[in-house]
Amino acid sequence: MVSRQRASTAALEGVLDGLLSDADQAMVNAFTSGFRVSQTKLAISKSLTDAEAAAAALESAQVVALAILVREQLEPAQFEAVYRPFATVLPGPGYQPPPPVDRQIAAFLRGLPNLAGEVEAEVAAVAKVLSERPKPVPGGAGAVANVAPVASGLDPAANYSAAWKLVIATANQSGRTQSFRAMQDSAEQAAPHDGLGIVGFAGVAAGGIFMRDVLPLEKVLLLYEPFAAALPYESLA
Repeated sequence: MVSRQRASTAALEGVLDGLLSDADQAMVNAFTSGFRVSQTKLAISKSLTDAEAAAAALESAQVVALAILVREQLEPAQFEAVYRPFATVLPGPGYQPPPPVDRQIAAFLRGLPNLAGEVEAEVAAVAKVLSERPKPVPGGAGAVANVAPVASGLDPAANYSAAWKLVIATANQSGRTQSFRAMQDSAEQAAPHDGLGIVGFAGVAAGGIFMRDVLPLEKVLLLYEPFAAALPYESLA
């Protein structure tokens, strides 16, 4: 849900809207109403019992389905960005199995020093959403820059915190604490130290990657989420 609320993703969905005006209307309708939507809702409800989370998942699935419909008219990078929320759990066209952990982390460390400008600002904005519990704002204004507010009944920060606690506990239980901390330190040193506050989040992301073999995949992806657009997880090779 956070992934779809990035400013960069929203811009791509705007491109998608324009392309759909020339698409087969019957196909568009199939993914926005009717029996196919009911099937998708039923499938999602088996995994997500929270009504708001299920509604957000359905909307995200519909966007991806529509992107597939007009895929040939999108640039490959545009399609990959729209498909990103599902790219690892439901591999799309051209998917490659993840490389060894050491290669993934090395690729992540190489990319961190290059983060700058709007790309880095978006990383920081997503990191803030995942680290701060939402605060009521008079009139509903005050969204974090580059990231729209999530549905009121959802708490990405609580999920992020719980995932990180699980990683730490798992590292301790598996006797990997020293190596785990070394990976964190390496990422924190490689991240830009320019006041935007992404240093600690780089360490968290690296720690999640390092422990990926003993964690549910969704936990790894959640911990990596601040960097998912700037340095897509699937590209770490």
